[in-house]
Amino acid sequence: MRSTATADESNKCLLYLAESTIPNAGLGIFTGVPVEEGKFSDEWRRSLSHSRSRLARISRDEHAFQALGRLSLAITNYDWNADVIGMDDVAKDVSVTVSGFGAALNCHFALLNVDEHVPTYDAAGLDRYTSPGAGAITPWWNRTSTALRDIAAGSELYVDYDSSWFTFRSRASHFQSVPLASSYTKALAFMNKYGKMLVGTDSPDDLVKDKMMIGDEVQKDLWDIIKTHPYVSRKRQALPETHKDGIRAIKAGDIMGVEVENSIRSLEYLEEHGKCVDNIVPQQSTIPHAGRGAFATRFIPKGGLVAPAPLVHIADKSKANMYATKKSPNGNITRDEEKVVHKQIILNYCFGHPNSTLLLFPYSSNVVYINHHSTEYNAKLRWTDDFDSFHHKDWLENRLTSWKINGLLGSC
Repeated sequence: MRSTATADESNKCLLYLAESTIPNAGLGIFTGVPVEEGKFSDEWRRSLSHSRSRLARISRDEHAFQALGRLSLAITNYDWNADVIGMDDVAKDVSVTVSGFGAALNCHFALLNVDEHVPTYDAAGLDRYTSPGAGAITPWWNRTSTALRDIAAGSELYVDYDSSWFTFRSRASHFQSVPLASSYTKALAFMNKYGKMLVGTDSPDDLVKDKMMIGDEVQKDLWDIIKTHPYVSRKRQALPETHKDGIRAIKAGDIMGVEVENSIRSLEYLEEHGKCVDNIVPQQSTIPHAGRGAFATRFIPKGGLVAPAPLVHIADKSKANMYATKKSPNGNITRDEEKVVHKQIILNYCFGHPNSTLLLFPYSSNVVYINHHSTEYNAKLRWTDDFDSFHHKDWLENRLTSWKINGLLGSC
């Protein structure tokens, strides 16, 4: 797709992190430029924010000397099954934590517009036998994405989590009202019956004011009762939010059209309330043996934003330990708690403190590529002061035990 941006627009933000259009979904990613179906946008390709998601392998296979158990309830909500990523042959039982598009995009089954592909294996020129940095970085990267349909500028981007993500036992109660793909088909069938009740016919064309059997206010009240009924239902949540949108969907024979309009934010809104995520891109680092690093795509003034870094927590960093194995008295192979042989590679992409068990994993695009330099540093970390609705300041005062039990999605 050829860019339509003018020279004056060449420095505009291409991808934004902002409040999701899905109620209570937290943050989402929005495109600042239109994208054609089946293609990368030139701007997306240039920013590389979506196509350079960095992967950190997490295996739960004790026989492969890997850490057992879930790292934390929160971080595993950002995992992908290895077969989806194309990494199912690297160990016996593997899940993959993906930053960038793999973690920041939400799922809306009526509006899926991004198709993600498998990453490539590339050690960034580091020899696995001689380079001291080879074991410190993940060689899996460059997971690309394409548009499933034409996407308008300002649209929120959505990827398919698969229905099983929402129905998995540890999440089922929390997401029991989230519409699945089948929910929209059932919701549309209900709406067609609702439309027939309003006018007494099956024809959507009859849904005009002078043919309605009940008045506007009664219709709105009835719709409010339907939408706010205390009984939890995925189908009900798939219904349009307002009665007006419901009538529009019945006439169109499709809920998607209404939902698409509601998933677009103006570029002015994104500029004012969002955070640009394509100020940096990954390239080969200038630091020997560091692999890849983050490089600025445009001029960033002193005090300006390098990148937003929403965080998901791992309450106990010992969960990243990798253990030797031993035979139990009954002959079974178990892990040897006394022999920690290595650490999961995700540890190298987290913020932490030597005196705390807490780790914070930044899951937005390209933040994990920012390297350390003790003398020539040009960026710093700080808590946001203008994104308060998504920064849980109160968590900083809480005991660590509350981090372990609270926050299913756990970003701060």
